[in-house]
Amino acid sequence: MLCSFCNNEISRGTGSLFVYKDGTTLSFCSSKCKKNQLGNRREGRRQEWTNHGVVLEVRQKVEKKESAMAKEIEEKLALKKSHEKK
Repeated sequence: MLCSFCNNEISRGTGSLFVYKDGTTLSFCSSKCKKNQLGNRREGRRQEWTNHGVVLEVRQKVEKKESAMAKEIEEKLALKKSHEKK
């Protein structure tokens, strides 16, 4: 089972389970995760210390690098084409 807040693996027999009146369940690996989601109304993907946050941060860094590299490649190709036409 995975934690609803940080997406860490919860060992069998540990953690806590929160059940809403409508039957929706949330599982938490620690009281830190439970307090952050229920008490402080935070999102796990926006926290740097969670697995969701780490994955999101890595994806953003990769996208930025790819776009910067793509721009450099386009500029080099444009220069080559302009030199070939002359």
